[in-house]
Amino acid sequence: MSPSTISRAAAAVTLLASTTNAAFNAGSTANVAMYWGQGPNQAPLTTACADESIDVVNVAFVNGFPAKIGDWPATNFGNACYDYYKHPTDSTQDNKLLRTCPSIENGIKLCQKNGKKVLLSLGGGAPTSYYFPSEAVAKYTAEFLMGAFGPVTPAWTANNGPRPFGDSFVDGFDLDLEAEVNNVPRPEDIKAHYAYFVNQLKVIQPSLLISAAPQCEVPDVRLADAIKGAPFDMIFTQFYNTPKCSARAGISEPNNVEGFSFKKWADWLQANSFKQDVKLYIGLPASPAAAPSYPDHHLSPNEAYTLANQWKQAYPGKFGGIMLWEDKRSRDNEINCGNYGSWMKAILN
Repeated sequence: MSPSTISRAAAAVTLLASTTNAAFNAGSTANVAMYWGQGPNQAPLTTACADESIDVVNVAFVNGFPAKIGDWPATNFGNACYDYYKHPTDSTQDNKLLRTCPSIENGIKLCQKNGKKVLLSLGGGAPTSYYFPSEAVAKYTAEFLMGAFGPVTPAWTANNGPRPFGDSFVDGFDLDLEAEVNNVPRPEDIKAHYAYFVNQLKVIQPSLLISAAPQCEVPDVRLADAIKGAPFDMIFTQFYNTPKCSARAGISEPNNVEGFSFKKWADWLQANSFKQDVKLYIGLPASPAAAPSYPDHHLSPNEAYTLANQWKQAYPGKFGGIMLWEDKRSRDNEINCGNYGSWMKAILN
């Protein structure tokens, strides 16, 4: 950024603290999507939901999928929940579905009051053994997640279905698929049945928002088939942890067409995405600690501005904003008068 641009951005960071969030605009080029749920000693979800710089919150993670119809998924939301539901077929055992999450329940309501969207993220980096063994199990899981985390329905309540977030409900679902081939029965299990799963979610509630967080290589081995076969609204590509296509490569080698892969992603989505008006976000680590294997993949606000401004101008119809991993690291990364997330919002505006 030039000195004048830095001054304007700093002023924008200050202004964010005194403004009121407008309703989420899916067509905007200035959205900030923030993952929350896995930060060490993280603040409650209400903190993120009160933050004017955030437009979308991805609550992470549903990190285990049913192996068969009748099983329940597993969840992990860091320090935000306690207690587990009893196993659905053996009441002497707990399963891995967290039961009591009052701060998430209250946070979702505050987010929605403030015009933000809340997505429930599936997958994550640990464990990496989740998969759908069949379309039938994918459909069952979609129905279960909608019952447990979607709007309350009389049928679900009558059957004593679990509601970990009480009467709060999410606005959609995110797929952050990182299952490893050596941790699933067959190589194709890392990508199988996800388009069918998303389509089943949309059958139940067509207004759901659906996002995905692929790696930066094009096409993504786990998510390409799903993006081709089902309607995704937002793609939060992780432009970090893979050096050759990372955002850092876009800064260090700006003229290398084989480097930073935003253009490849935008062109691939234009040619292949089931939903043509899907938005593409630049996914970044919110601090060096957010990408411990590649701490240099964290960008300064100046560097992030350079990339965001370049690609927003090049693809105004496709560019959606910036995704950050994750909220705790962003809050710990104070720069002058604001945290990293507030700087990202300022540079996008």
